[in-house]
Amino acid sequence: MEKQQELTLMKARSYRSILADGYRFYNENFRKLFKASWLMTLGFAVVGAAIGMLGIIQLPNITALVMALVVLIMLTIITESLAVATVINKLKEHQDTNAITTPLSWLKPKSNLMGRTLKATIFSLPVCIILLPLFPLMLPICYVNIKYVLTPGKSFWPSLWSSYKCGLRYWGSTFLVLFVSMLLVMLISTIIMMPAIILSLANAQAHQGLLIGDALGMPNYILPLTFGTLTLTHFIEFYVVLIVLVHFYYIYGSIETKETEREQQKQDIR
Repeated sequence: MEKQQELTLMKARSYRSILADGYRFYNENFRKLFKASWLMTLGFAVVGAAIGMLGIIQLPNITALVMALVVLIMLTIITESLAVATVINKLKEHQDTNAITTPLSWLKPKSNLMGRTLKATIFSLPVCIILLPLFPLMLPICYVNIKYVLTPGKSFWPSLWSSYKCGLRYWGSTFLVLFVSMLLVMLISTIIMMPAIILSLANAQAHQGLLIGDALGMPNYILPLTFGTLTLTHFIEFYVVLIVLVHFYYIYGSIETKETEREQQKQDIR
């Protein structure tokens, strides 16, 4: 019970506490999050591997290449959003009950928040494009998205400005958490991605030569091996990057708590 109280969502935290509690939550609940999301994550990994293979093979027909790439990018956005939604569904359970239950089945991913997660991803794309020249100002969008997804009945566009201003107020602590979290993710990802990078570069070089008439010079099994490696890499990478989502979850809880205390102080002064 004491441990659950320490990891409760709605609690004002420093950036160090957010990092520490996020890592603890991730480690203690990884199996439950994995069981809830692995099937959707596998779909995302297959689509991600297909994009990698498309870049390796380099279709000679530029129109077909562009069309295939557009379709695969759209599928990537959808499958990644659905995979993230299965995790957020468990985070919502933790927010409501201060605990996460073990999913009953490995083969039946369940999420009531898939639609909201997908809409948050799509709706935030034009906002991010507008803010791209001022890249640091994109950071509060992460708070906007998770607040929207975790607040049923909340509309995205009417609440965008107020949620963005709220997230902007805590830009410094959010940046520190993201910087440390992403630094760790990048170090681990470099190791995980190495086999896929080596195979992709070897395949790309061989297929470039094929386009100008050279022999492929690669064994017949190299493409299936590369596709399998890319799929496995994307699958593992999703769960490495998942720690960042958990940290944003705790950033959201900390901001919400601090804003509630801030409003209460205003009421007391009045």
